[in-house]
Amino acid sequence: MLRIDHPNENKVVTVTVSKQLTKEDYQRLLPELEEMLKQYGALRFYIELKEFSGFEMGALWEDIKFDYKHKNQYGKTAIVGDKHWEEWGTKISKLFFDAEMKFFYEDQSDEAWSWVND
Repeated sequence: MLRIDHPNENKVVTVTVSKQLTKEDYQRLLPELEEMLKQYGALRFYIELKEFSGFEMGALWEDIKFDYKHKNQYGKTAIVGDKHWEEWGTKISKLFFDAEMKFFYEDQSDEAWSWVND
């Protein structure tokens, strides 16, 4: 499941990801995110991974296409999770984006929120 909230006053969008992401999740919510990017130009992201188990192949492809198209509009990104592979995924993602990205464990969520809003 994927949920996207509207940006706050610092242009931070909260994205909540749980379970396995599907292509349908992306098809439903990416148009909304596209509109936000048109309206604000660039956005920061606070991404919460809750019981995240990965992507269906169709979802991964939708994610890659969207991220590539908008990679220059992504600002600071805080990713909050509880698994070591999520931390490694964040490190690998940094190779493909100019945006500053940082992984935080769940017990560091307040620090993550402060960091992305600074």
